[in-house]
Amino acid sequence: MSTTLTVTPIEQLADAVECDVLYPGTAAYDLARRLWNADIDRRPAAIVRVRNAEDVSAALRWTTAHGYPITVRSGGHNLAGTAAMDGAVQIDTRLIDGIEIDAEAGLIRVGGGCNWGQVDRACEGTGLVVPAGVVSHTGVAGLTLGGGFGYLARQHGATVDHLESIEVVVADGSILEVSATSHPDLFRAMKGAGHNYGVATRFTFRPQRLAGLATVRLALFAADDRRAIMQRFAARGIGMPSEVGTYLRLYRAPEFWSQIPAEHRGQPILSLATIRYGDPADEPEATAPIFEGFTPIYLDVRTMPHVTLQHQTDDEFRYGLRHYWKHTFIEELTDDVIDTIIEQSDLYPGRALNSSAFISHQVMCPFEIIAGPGTAREGRDDALPTGRVMNYSANIGADWEYPSEKAPLVEWARGFSDALAPSKRGTYINFASVQGDDEVAKAVYGAKYDDLAATKRRYDPENVFRRGLVDLSDPGDDKGADA
Repeated sequence: MSTTLTVTPIEQLADAVECDVLYPGTAAYDLARRLWNADIDRRPAAIVRVRNAEDVSAALRWTTAHGYPITVRSGGHNLAGTAAMDGAVQIDTRLIDGIEIDAEAGLIRVGGGCNWGQVDRACEGTGLVVPAGVVSHTGVAGLTLGGGFGYLARQHGATVDHLESIEVVVADGSILEVSATSHPDLFRAMKGAGHNYGVATRFTFRPQRLAGLATVRLALFAADDRRAIMQRFAARGIGMPSEVGTYLRLYRAPEFWSQIPAEHRGQPILSLATIRYGDPADEPEATAPIFEGFTPIYLDVRTMPHVTLQHQTDDEFRYGLRHYWKHTFIEELTDDVIDTIIEQSDLYPGRALNSSAFISHQVMCPFEIIAGPGTAREGRDDALPTGRVMNYSANIGADWEYPSEKAPLVEWARGFSDALAPSKRGTYINFASVQGDDEVAKAVYGAKYDDLAATKRRYDPENVFRRGLVDLSDPGDDKGADA
């Protein structure tokens, strides 16, 4: 007696591609589907471990022909978890991890599955750098396609400002090399809204010359000093030299922080940090205007190479924690805005999640604001938020470990965001916790929204890539938004 086995269409995917396909029920599948934001727990129908653009093309053609939804994963850091969807085919690019430094041409070619730690380590000793984010295990693709801000943004602008070309596989399976001269409409769109148009398999960057070592000055201040220091930050932060980044955080000091006086433990405090590139001997004078006149309850100053700095917050942003963030750009940090920020930060219902990073002893924090995150890119015309970055980048962060902690934290983050509504001037798509939100899309892209939507219709008329950070398809389409 013979038994006829019925092969379901999804099982046939493995025969249509020349790379590995992972299916539910295996240890490799469970490990591969894990995302950075532990609040996202989804089970794709299959995970395709592509190795090159040709693998991506074959997977796309088969998947679209058989009607399966598609998601794309590189680093998996997206807060909204757009890299995974129950029942979808996930195209996992992490094996496309080659890096080539072309010293003669002054270019760096980076595989679409690389993370930024790989890029920084490849550049170590060359004196070159690609301005990027602040966490080494963040994917190159996700950060770049959303813009990309980090410690070097004031000096050199966003990551996309250094992008020369992208190899991308679009919805019909075509492999395109897009640049300012080849498919320029798609190139412009992918520089800030790239998650909506295809699978990026290679990036070519023009790196910058690194200015020297990074000196980090971190000072903690008592609760009573917060308003005055924030006023100083508002008055001088934007005017700091371009090689200096200034970061301000509000949170509650854990009870066990023996590095600060006992009377401040368990109390609200303010963290003010500067990161300056260049000769360490010049750092005290360069950063003095933001610190002078205030006495910290804790001070730490350290100098290190850029590649070391890029790994310093890896523990703070470690895998396994759960997150819900609200981000906004602010043009003017008035006294009323400062008072709102302090009031809302003190309402944080979460608990301290400790971190080993000296830059940030507490994992995340209720509120962080950065002065002039993109000063160097003012006036540049690309697809990044409305073409202009505001004076301040502010992030409201709810972070937790256990599902039972979620509800009050999410409610707090939304309430904080609502309280800042009169001051909001757009947002940064890489910090969006909700996918497929038209309001968020228009807040991010402003006047560029209609052009981006038109490009979407040209290259992805069937809305294959509908799990991008925002959905630029026609109004009325199923957005698949997350709660």
